[in-house]
Amino acid sequence: MVTPNKPILYARYVDDCYNRRKKNETDNLFMALNKYHRNIKFTSELNPTKFLDTKIKTDDNNNITTEVYKKPNSLPAHWSSQIPKRYKRNTINTELYRAKRISTNLEQEIENIETKYEKAAYPKRFIQSVVNEFKKKEESTNEDDMIIPKWLFDERIFLPIKIPFCGKNEYYAKRFLERLNYFTNEAYKPLIIWQTRKIRSLFSVKDKIIHTSNVIYEGTCTCLKKYIGETDRNNSTRWNEHNDPNHKSDPAKHIKDNIEHHFQWKILRITNYKTRKRRILEALYIAKFQPKINNQLEMHKLQLFKYGFID
Repeated sequence: MVTPNKPILYARYVDDCYNRRKKNETDNLFMALNKYHRNIKFTSELNPTKFLDTKIKTDDNNNITTEVYKKPNSLPAHWSSQIPKRYKRNTINTELYRAKRISTNLEQEIENIETKYEKAAYPKRFIQSVVNEFKKKEESTNEDDMIIPKWLFDERIFLPIKIPFCGKNEYYAKRFLERLNYFTNEAYKPLIIWQTRKIRSLFSVKDKIIHTSNVIYEGTCTCLKKYIGETDRNNSTRWNEHNDPNHKSDPAKHIKDNIEHHFQWKILRITNYKTRKRRILEALYIAKFQPKINNQLEMHKLQLFKYGFID
């Protein structure tokens, strides 16, 4: 589909496509994509300023330059946040490699990254050490000059050690590994795996949802008369309607006639039934409890054989 149209530039990630064509040329690729399947409908954006995490600029000579697209006012985790230092180091490395892959001006992107992390209170010395290490690796282009990590030739037994993370444990971790190697005569290759915890594991960060839908409910008036109903909406919304004297429901009419009365509501049953089955269940509850306020004279008819008998 793409090849016959021969676009100057074509890029795609899942359903996001980027296409460059000659000026005043018909967008044949766009029309072809929309004809591919009746359930697929693409929309087109002319001269887009970004594609995924890439910001695109076109100069007067029709040359394209790219840089990393950044959401406004977005900052990384603050330096004081309780996460392992290597996580912070890896975050900077991730942004550096992304900039290398995307941007046409890597030096400018590195300056932007340094400024970004300085605003998040990262020490300049820490940021610079990560950047220098990145540049050192990038300068090693020949295979002979490539930095080969020592652990590739380490034949010692791998020893993972799980430790709950906190600032104090991280501070003493280096000394702990030195002592461990001393007492084991460096027979093992230890690696600390920090066990971090999310805030939600300590306490709930959201209020519990107490509102439900698709329910059979019961309301008891202060005069002890009861009402049974059903709803597929939020039960709280439906109960507020019943408590409104201007509403047309039976409980609302009861309150209108008896201004000092009010209802206490509770859920009798939570269901996943559709309207008809839910109303049949409501009718069964009404038949069982005989609520005085309900104005229903008969229950829904139960259809046992929808399509009749087969002889």
